[in-house]
Amino acid sequence: MNRSAWRLATAVLLATLFAARVRADDNVVNIKAGELAALFRDNSQSPRVLSGVQSLFNVKHTPRFDAYDPDGKGSSAGLNYEHIISGHKNPDNKFTPRSGRYTLHRLTDRSIELRRRQEDSPWNVSSTMRYTVTAPHYIDFEFRCTPHDATKFGRRGYAIFFWANYMNEVADVALHFRGLDRPNGAEKWISAPAPKTHADYIGGGTYRSRPAKALKYDDDHNFKLNVWSYEYPRFTKPFYVGRAAHDMSLMLMFDRAHTADDEIRFSLFKFKVKGDRRRPAWDFQYVIHNVEAGKEYGYKGRLVWKKFVSYDDCVREYEQWSSKLSKTKTGSD
Repeated sequence: MNRSAWRLATAVLLATLFAARVRADDNVVNIKAGELAALFRDNSQSPRVLSGVQSLFNVKHTPRFDAYDPDGKGSSAGLNYEHIISGHKNPDNKFTPRSGRYTLHRLTDRSIELRRRQEDSPWNVSSTMRYTVTAPHYIDFEFRCTPHDATKFGRRGYAIFFWANYMNEVADVALHFRGLDRPNGAEKWISAPAPKTHADYIGGGTYRSRPAKALKYDDDHNFKLNVWSYEYPRFTKPFYVGRAAHDMSLMLMFDRAHTADDEIRFSLFKFKVKGDRRRPAWDFQYVIHNVEAGKEYGYKGRLVWKKFVSYDDCVREYEQWSSKLSKTKTGSD
């Protein structure tokens, strides 16, 4: 091979390797900031490998302990956009964000965004989910969506958007939040273990905020487990805490609990809580009421993955973040 041919072959090989790397980078992004190291994925390998936060490590305190189930084939992820659910029977109530294009875009050295076009959603909903790893131990996230065909959600008119956190081993399966255990009760810390107390119970259930009403759904609904909710307890502050193994804690907080247009709900499922194995799904829902075509909806949230200090410390985490959001909205930050 002469020198010109060798150079051409080398150039082609390098271009091929670069193109492969770009494609890989389009599917996976690693981000490190402060104490956290997180790996983000699109859904191009779903359901074998899920989208969202594929793995999450606190490199300061537990560098070898992934927050999310490292062994669960098809169920190892956090902040994983998993369902869009209506109030009527529909085959698309289950797992539609796992299929169809859901592309990953790197925005900064600490931020990525997953984007879904309306034509790639059987619900005709376009959406973005932005993740930003923030020192020392936070992942800030923001969801925005626009329904383009309100008739898809039928006469009930609501849409449930569901995210999963498939946890690694935990010290306590229950969710913990500030709330009420009965009507007119005093606000206190609630331990919510998702007991079997409802006719449509399958392995877990959902908790709603103090002002929220139960969602009505058709008798022949094909995905009831994610639509019904406990009457009590109810949460009074839009955050919950989970106690993981190795004295770690996962905290999820939101910029709203309940408005006229939308609300947040907390879910706990225990399909992988058996014997000595305690790997629950600490999930949440975003519910839009009276869906309107062409209207943009969304919320902001923050995930905390750090050593557990105390429940008072959890309240401080929420109050500090909430205060910062309020200042940003008023322009007085």
